[in-house]
Amino acid sequence: AWLEARLAASDADWQVAVTHFPCGTDGGWYAGLHAQLGLDLLVTGHRHDQELWPASRMGGLTCFVTGGGGGITSEADPSDTTEWYGEAQYGFFDLTVS
Repeated sequence: AWLEARLAASDADWQVAVTHFPCGTDGGWYAGLHAQLGLDLLVTGHRHDQELWPASRMGGLTCFVTGGGGGITSEADPSDTTEWYGEAQYGFFDLTVS
């Protein structure tokens, strides 16, 4: 409830939420925040890779995973396109909003 209240009260040009859990986790809820309260960007982590989800995957909301350097063996290799997030890369994001 606190996030909804903060988004509703905000007059900022950009509404950005940051969470540990990756894109798709509670995706419908975040898509609703986009549609109803103007959430512009969801920044996530958890997985040890870098992913950019187009807005079409979450009801118009852009989301990215920035999970650090990656390379752990308990997750898929980004070069393996048989995995559902095989389009990902290892690395970090540098985000500038203007």
